[in-house]
Amino acid sequence: MKNLPRPVVVFIIIAATFLVYAPALRNGFVWDDTALVLRDPLVRSWVLIPEGFRHFLFLDATASKFYRPLQRLTFVADYQLYAFTKPWGWHLTSIGIHAAAAVALFFLAMRIMGAAQTPPDGGKFPRDRWAFAAALLWAIHPLHTSAITYVSGRADPLAALFEFSGLALGLASLEKSGRASWLRTFGAAACFLAAGLSKESGLMAMPIWFFMLAWRRECWRVIGRWAAIAACVAGIYCGLRFTAEMTPPPASSSSPAAVRPILAARAWAGYAALLVAPVNLHMERDVATHPKKDIPTTLHSARLLEYQTLAGVLLFLGFVFWWSRAWRNAPATSLCLGSFFIAYLPVSDLLPLNATMAEHWLYVPSAFLFIAALLTLRGWLTEAPAAGKVAVYSFGAVWYSFLVFRTAYQQQFWRDQRTFITHTMDSGGDTARMRMNLGALESLEGHNDLAIDRYREAIERSADLPIVWLSYASVLLRQRDFEGARRALEKAEASPTIAAECRQTRAVLEHLETGADTGNVLREAVELAPRNWPIRQRYVEYLMERNAPESALRELRGFVEAHPFRGESWKLLGSIMERMRKPDLAIEAYREAAELDVHDQESRDALRRLEALRNKSARAFEKEAGNPLDFTGCTHYATNRSDDL
Repeated sequence: MKNLPRPVVVFIIIAATFLVYAPALRNGFVWDDTALVLRDPLVRSWVLIPEGFRHFLFLDATASKFYRPLQRLTFVADYQLYAFTKPWGWHLTSIGIHAAAAVALFFLAMRIMGAAQTPPDGGKFPRDRWAFAAALLWAIHPLHTSAITYVSGRADPLAALFEFSGLALGLASLEKSGRASWLRTFGAAACFLAAGLSKESGLMAMPIWFFMLAWRRECWRVIGRWAAIAACVAGIYCGLRFTAEMTPPPASSSSPAAVRPILAARAWAGYAALLVAPVNLHMERDVATHPKKDIPTTLHSARLLEYQTLAGVLLFLGFVFWWSRAWRNAPATSLCLGSFFIAYLPVSDLLPLNATMAEHWLYVPSAFLFIAALLTLRGWLTEAPAAGKVAVYSFGAVWYSFLVFRTAYQQQFWRDQRTFITHTMDSGGDTARMRMNLGALESLEGHNDLAIDRYREAIERSADLPIVWLSYASVLLRQRDFEGARRALEKAEASPTIAAECRQTRAVLEHLETGADTGNVLREAVELAPRNWPIRQRYVEYLMERNAPESALRELRGFVEAHPFRGESWKLLGSIMERMRKPDLAIEAYREAAELDVHDQESRDALRRLEALRNKSARAFEKEAGNPLDFTGCTHYATNRSDDL
């Protein structure tokens, strides 16, 4: 490795990454991909890129606090290339971003190891070798599967790519002066901003950078310059985030402050085990204490968690000892350990989180931990006997081989929704959410009896989740169990966060049970959630079914004026215009729909059909067109917004 050219090293890192993740190319969309990929209207056209920066994630699902426009931007590119019919292309992009992040980590490790004050080794252990080992270890480690194989997890590798690139450029800018230094400084600042726009945890790149400046003992002039740059980056980020349209997410319960240190210790032990022996990887991890099916099982689980708490405390004390020793003898190692702790702090359970533990949360922090571990090993090998070196290299080769196999093997569990859910449940993530999603899958496939069983199991595990009761009511409706559906719906209606969805289901229940016209209930659902397109769409379709196109048109026009970026709403508008015998307005609507969704073949077919009719008989077409309705402010959305590009 000493004389191996760096382009070859980069090629090996990229090749190894694609080798272990190649099985993922056979996988489809799972879990949150339904909401973030398949149902996001802002990924379907290049002209919607500016609009993507004006909205948080989950437009047509439960609202969130996630503002990640760059993740959405990559989805736009994938949709142009692969639509939804070629999920392998989406996975290919995620793997490519992870490979690029690993390459960026290699160059960052080179910068850090170049400043390592380890004992002289006479050139026996060149930094290229250890930087390559750290980047390769990070690239192939199976703990990162949920961030790479899972399309919606792309925010992690995207943020990591910009974090590592920004830190490497920042360190490079300190080594030279003049124009090259300013260009690298500007590049680093741009990367720090992009990291934050990729994922909220990417904002930690800037505190890590200031920690590096302090570690290097840079002068106040350099620190002051970067403080001004950080203020600009923060101002741009806040200007984008706080002016974007966000629906307040449901209030989530967090662990009491007194309990968080205990959860943090358990998570610390759990992550340590997964880093060394990643043999039981799955989503839906939880280190909190919960009641089980019986008292003995609950006590046994609580006892194991207490042992995990003790192990976490001891491991943290060991980490502190490692850090203090490195601070005196190996400054570069202490730098990496400090960077790891800064990156890990937001997900350490010391702060309120929407879960207690998640594998992908360690995606970026683990990179600094791996560099620190290899720097420590490098220092030890300088004085180790020959037998010790052989043992270390042999163990390392076996462990790396195991990681390669395990990562490739792990890809099969993300093949499709059913495989993903059943594997998660079998591996320890048998939660109410997983049971609920399995029930939804059974219902979608027409297995209503199985779906009812899965929902009942979800309710047994957590009876206080309103969305479970709502889904349960829906499947009971399909079985014509009106009384059971009513009781389940009453449980769901206790939550104001899904009040609109409950009203919609209530309308279906009353109509199926009594045959009454429940349009007023559907209208109430619209008023409760005026931004919700599926609910508005159902009400417009109801009006069309009642042969009231004028009312449907008024209803849809108001929504299109407020949300003109949805191609589906324009397509529905085009069909209403056709029914009202307004072909020129239908053409305008279909043209907008096609502009806002590059793969909307239905709108393009309708557009060609109507344009052919107009060209064939202009007089007949004008007669059909009648008096055009005024849609000022609704049409030509893509054209009017083109200036924003």
